Amino acid sequence: MKKTAVLAGLAGLAGLAGLGGWAALGSEPRITPPEVVHLEAGEVRYRPLGNFSRNGKSATPGLQTLRVGAFEIMKYQVSRNDYAACVADGACIDVLTGAGNTAQTNVNWKDATAYALWLSRQTGATWRLPTALEWQRAAGERQGDAAPDETDLDPGERMLAQYRRGVLLRGESSPALRPRGGFGVNSNGVADLGGNVWEWTNGCMESGEIHPDGSIEEREPYCGVRIAGGRHQAAVIDFVRDASVGGCAVGLPPDNLGFRLVHAL
Repeated sequence: MKKTAVLAGLAGLAGLAGLGGWAALGSEPRITPPEVVHLEAGEVRYRPLGNFSRNGKSATPGLQTLRVGAFEIMKYQVSRNDYAACVADGACIDVLTGAGNTAQTNVNWKDATAYALWLSRQTGATWRLPTALEWQRAAGERQGDAAPDETDLDPGERMLAQYRRGVLLRGESSPALRPRGGFGVNSNGVADLGGNVWEWTNGCMESGEIHPDGSIEEREPYCGVRIAGGRHQAAVIDFVRDASVGGCAVGLPPDNLGFRLVHAL
């Protein structure tokens, strides 16, 4: 067999092995892999975010208990220094990146996805944005539910109720960024969740019909709008980098948009 064919075969195996380790077949990662927190499989109480109706009238889905598989997630959000390395390598767009260990903000879902692909190439492992359920599992007690009361409200009342709930969850928080770890560590050992940087996920805004008991009869994702996790969920158009000036599809917009990634097991 020719040497090039052997190398191609090894490269393919490396891509598979990367799912279970930092580097495949003994090769060294090109950069130091980020610090991660391991989370075992478990359950979360989750309320889908989107436009739902019951008998033709706007309604809110009930909380669902859903299973989440084991995964590893970055302890800290991707920093300006982290993102700048991707920019320098020509794989990420410069979004006024700056320097330092402060969370990289002013990024959209596409920017975060590009970084995940770059990091996967650099480390020989597979990185991606978390699902909305994985993010909520990692957030633990620091995730809020910004849905309105589970009554059939007209669209205007529903929007106002959600806005008020978002304000309540955010309290007196300032939009000023803090150094890495400045918002503390939660019970899962994950830092800065529930601070003032909302984090992109691969979750999509949904629409659907609801049963009388609050469960969902039919649902359809709309992935032009992605879910950002924070003190409350936000649905943000995927190309938006600053939702505070527009582009938030549901509820109170995030103060800042950043991200962290998961390493699948």
